[in-house]
Amino acid sequence: MNARNTRDTANKLFESYGGILKLPERQLRLDDARLMEYRYPAERQRLVIALVTIALLVFGGFLFREKDILLAAGAVYLSMLVASIQAKTLYRLQGAEVTPTQFPAIYKIVEELQRRFQAPPIRVFVVRRMMFKADALGLVAPYVIVLPHVVIDSMEDDELHFVLGQAFGHICFGHTRVALLMGGDESALPALLSWIGRLRDLIFAGYLRAATLSADRAGILACGSIVPAIRAQVKLSVGVNQLKEVRTEDLIQQAVKVNQGFAHYQAMVIRWRSPVPPFIHRLEAMLEWAGLPPESES
Repeated sequence: MNARNTRDTANKLFESYGGILKLPERQLRLDDARLMEYRYPAERQRLVIALVTIALLVFGGFLFREKDILLAAGAVYLSMLVASIQAKTLYRLQGAEVTPTQFPAIYKIVEELQRRFQAPPIRVFVVRRMMFKADALGLVAPYVIVLPHVVIDSMEDDELHFVLGQAFGHICFGHTRVALLMGGDESALPALLSWIGRLRDLIFAGYLRAATLSADRAGILACGSIVPAIRAQVKLSVGVNQLKEVRTEDLIQQAVKVNQGFAHYQAMVIRWRSPVPPFIHRLEAMLEWAGLPPESES
């Protein structure tokens, strides 16, 4: 999917949706100094709603004198919090750190983004991990970015800018601090108690989706163009070897069908309960924010 196909996809999607895809009138002029202004607008509002929901649930537990349930939930939260705090040190033990002499190409990108985003001290570790995103961790500096080997193997230089930019965005926007206070990943819990983490994710799903879209914007800023950002997202969501098989017309048909009839309402429910925006929705959000690629990239 080259720049021309990306531009054609956006135009056809706009026509097919009859104006639902709200593209900006002109290409967004990206400016590193405005990173914090690029936060997704509804992010903080959704975080407040989630926190109020948690507060109401706790208040209801006290009101109905369900102390045993509250104590059990508190114990589970503390176990998740401890596991989340330890995760930062765990990856330092498991991965190889990016340094000037070890992964020098990646180190150069990290140094560039740290300077451009005026980010706090960050250490990046490469790990063998079958996960198609870079994780950002930490409550205070130095923060940690975990870069799976499969991401490195599948990304070109500008696409790696996008992936690392997403992780830098999570750190600069404060998402890693919120994630730590939320208790981290439910995978740290025994399988019998993992439902508590999923319930937590359901309550915070709106905020987590908004945080992901904020990070996508930081990624676009990092690579300097919507084109490598979309290319990287297709690779992460569909597959590296499958990228050449992706067809503009089929993506359009898929997007249109999911926004018609009963499927539209099913898609709304899926988006509402998912902490990560679905692939098609992320592409739409990226285009609606950054606009079409400039003519020079077509």
